[in-house]
This record gives sequence, C-alpha cells and structure tokens, in this order.
Amino acid sequence: MKKTLLLASTLAATFAFSSASFAVEASKWATEAPAKAERHTPQGLYITAENTYKWMKEDDSVILVDVRTPAEWQFVGYTPMAQIMIPSVLFKYNEVDTKKPRYKSIINEKFISEFEEKLFDLGADKNTPFVVMCRSGATRAQPAAKMLDQYGYKNVYIMTDGFEGGKVKKGEHKQWRMKAGWKVNNPVDTWTYKIDTKNAYLEK
Repeated sequence: MKKTLLLASTLAATFAFSSASFAVEASKWATEAPAKAERHTPQGLYITAENTYKWMKEDDSVILVDVRTPAEWQFVGYTPMAQIMIPSVLFKYNEVDTKKPRYKSIINEKFISEFEEKLFDLGADKNTPFVVMCRSGATRAQPAAKMLDQYGYKNVYIMTDGFEGGKVKKGEHKQWRMKAGWKVNNPVDTWTYKIDTKNAYLEK
C-alpha cells in the first residue's frame, strides 16, 4: 500500500513538474487577448506589431514568423526582420469559398515540417519565443498557433494587428487597411517589396 502511495505521489509530482515546465511567462510587451473569441489561441499569448518591433530590438532571441502568402510578400510588402516566412494557409485558385467572396483556403500540411527545418538552421528550439504574423491577426495566425501548440510550442504569440492592420471604418480612407499593423506603426525602413530569398519561402 505504501509503495502504491509513494508511486502515485512520485507520478503526481513528475506530472506537476512537467506541466510547470510548459508554463510561459508573458513578455512585458504582451497585450490583452482580442475581444473576439475566435481569435484566441491555446497559448493565450498576444502582442501588437509595434511591441513586437520593440521586443525584437531588445531581445534578439525572438523569432518573427510571417505566415502570409508569397503573393502578399511581393505585392503588399514584408519585413526582413521575419526570420521565418512560411504560409500557414494555401489558396485553391480553382474554387471559391461559399461563405466569403474569396478563394477557398486549405491548411498548409507541410507547415510544421518546414517550420522545424527553419528552426534547425536558426539554432532555435521549443523554448524560443515566437511571434506569428498574418495580414490582420486572425484567420491565418491562429491556425498556425494551434498547429504549433499541438507539437509542443507554448511560447508562441499572435500579432493581433498583423502586417497590414485593420480597416479604417470612417473618413476618406474608409476600408483601407491603415488601422495599426506593422506597416503603419513601425519605421518605414523595416519593410520592403524586394524579395530576399534568404528568408522568403520557396516552394519545394
């Protein structure tokens, strides 16, 4: 009986220690969770584009992950500060989404394998802090965070306003994506249209 209790206690302590090891202390640059529940992630870590830039200038271990598409990098722009550039979602140009007026999207099944290949090159691991950036911090950053969580990546932040930011609702720039975001809130010399294959995604 005593041996059974001792074993149970040991297992409980081991489990508690393992669980604690996954706990992540939020960066001082972190922000509150988005109001919309569908934008929440398993890691529960969020940060703005402006604070991501500040954090990266302060801590060179932070890795920025751009999960948009190659077309966006080329025609909308991207930041060379992103060390990993892999689309989390791919678009099917022969089919349209029935719920929204856009091409149908599918999860990039190679995302994790390509991500971990990049990590090896960068000398990073699962304890490294990552910030995931899509266009506006929603439909592509969240799936990426979920995939990473399933593979044990707990120190993953979502950039809540993304590269382009949200749409302006009033005035002469109504519908323009000028509400926060990397392009709006960070120095103009931190982004470009010129593709550098050092970090940019190349289809295999």
